[in-house]
Amino acid sequence: MTSMKDLEANGMQPDRRFTWRTVSALRAGERVVIVAFGDSITAGYAVRRGFPSFWKESLQQRYPQADIEMHNQGVSGETTWDGLSRLEGSVLYYHPDLVTINFGINDAAYGLSLSEFRANLSKMAESVVRECQSEVLLLTSQPLLTPYYDRLVRDYYRAVEEVAKALGVGFVDVFSAWMRRVDEGTPLQSLILPGLDHPNEAGYRMIAEELMNNF
Repeated sequence: MTSMKDLEANGMQPDRRFTWRTVSALRAGERVVIVAFGDSITAGYAVRRGFPSFWKESLQQRYPQADIEMHNQGVSGETTWDGLSRLEGSVLYYHPDLVTINFGINDAAYGLSLSEFRANLSKMAESVVRECQSEVLLLTSQPLLTPYYDRLVRDYYRAVEEVAKALGVGFVDVFSAWMRRVDEGTPLQSLILPGLDHPNEAGYRMIAEELMNNF
């Protein structure tokens, strides 16, 4: 398999340092197993296609020779406690090459403390690395239209970045990517399902696009 140094010599982007083994396998046309793990943002609540679908499509277009197996293991309404309870059957079972972990909004809404959230997120990521030697990307989620919850959840998004840095795994800042688009003139309402504070398909495409910076 291609080494990280080989990929760097061939112009690998800095963001790919956390996914270099997966990128190497994709370039080589090998079978790659990916698990997208999380809550309703991962599940794709109330839309036909969520970000795992758009992401797989983009990966397949970039690496047409690769055999990509994508498992969407998002469940609406879950917190990190729920994620821990089903980690073995929903993630470790597949022995994935790469795992995305995306929780936070429900943890904030249901009153889990930031210390609980950090600990649970860390345990999930550490278990995936230890048990499967998978590469891991921790994701934030989108800004929310409800002002109270938007303010509340930002502390949890910052905690996601803190955990990623502490563990040395990848971090995909979906929130900042959305805010850049909003600052450029895209109305936030145009990316959110009316009354639901969840992405519409245009919003999910943006998440997939941000993920692709790592590949």
